[in-house]
Amino acid sequence: MEITLYLQAFRRGWWIILVTTLIATNVSLLVSYFTPAVYQTSERFIVSPNAGIFSSSWDIVSSLDTLDRRSIINTYKELLASQAVYGRSPEIQKLGSDFVASEYNILVVVVPDTNILKLTVEGPDPDGVVVIAKAVASEGVSYINQLYPVYNFSILDSPETPTSPVRPVPVNDASLAAVFGVLIGVVLAFSREQLQNTMEKLRERSVIDVASSAYTRSYFERRLREEMTRQIDSDLSVAIVNFRGLDEVANILPKPIIDSLIHDLTQTLKGELRGRDVVGRWDRSQLSVLLPSTPASAVEATFKRIQTYLAESVSVDKAGDMVVLPDPCIGVVARDQFDSAEELIKRAELAVEKASSFEEAAVNFLSKPFLFTNEN
Repeated sequence: MEITLYLQAFRRGWWIILVTTLIATNVSLLVSYFTPAVYQTSERFIVSPNAGIFSSSWDIVSSLDTLDRRSIINTYKELLASQAVYGRSPEIQKLGSDFVASEYNILVVVVPDTNILKLTVEGPDPDGVVVIAKAVASEGVSYINQLYPVYNFSILDSPETPTSPVRPVPVNDASLAAVFGVLIGVVLAFSREQLQNTMEKLRERSVIDVASSAYTRSYFERRLREEMTRQIDSDLSVAIVNFRGLDEVANILPKPIIDSLIHDLTQTLKGELRGRDVVGRWDRSQLSVLLPSTPASAVEATFKRIQTYLAESVSVDKAGDMVVLPDPCIGVVARDQFDSAEELIKRAELAVEKASSFEEAAVNFLSKPFLFTNEN
């Protein structure tokens, strides 16, 4: 069931997903187009004992043990990334220390569980990042080896000139943006479906009588006026069903039981009508029926047949130990070309009133308009 709802939401909101995907992709491509390219190069260094100053292999081993202290390798890291050290390079001075600091990003990290340092330089010029990496390496190696002659600080890997920027990468960025757009579109599509369902439920509450599951009287009257306006020359009939048996026990039985009884009777009535016919809750114990495009010659016979089903007893409880006889009395009228909706309703009410006046439940059909006069 849930899968069906998801597929239905996707079918209705596919265009939202498509729009959000296209928007996200195009925005990503525009951002990539206007974003300056950033190039990156790297260089690695290694710290090892200076064998030339040790008199025995034991001293070298001891030096290696000392080198395991993270404070030593971290000191090398800070010195290599220090502007005070690499700022003495002629290449850096030619470019300007402030310019290098603002336009290029110099980062040094220690490779985990090793005595190797990695220098990374990012900037707008592929040749510039290589120049700066070599300048930093040259000044750093010279300065650190003079400061700490016990260890040998040397270059392990030299920097290479990058051939493509590390960012932006339009294809990758657009792909990620497309995925993000799809996710946003799916969320919006399902949110729209949920909102529509909520609005539909609110609309149903305003036009559906909850107890009987029939339409409310106000909605029924509005539909009647719409049908009479839209189909001026076509046949149209209105019926009101008065359940005398239900009215007799309405003040005796609890309201939930009455609601259950009127609901069952509404379902029976709907089952005997066409899909386009409209069933409304007219009063506490009355239902109304609107039959569009139904000739007067057929409507009386139709309701005589329906009356036999509505007259069957309805169980009050699930066990069926207590039943109510609905005793349906039905008043039916057919529209005349000069009728208004109000006049048609008045004649239908008169018809059901006359049908209810008989001792036996009856179907009373008024085929001609009834003229109302004001008596003074």
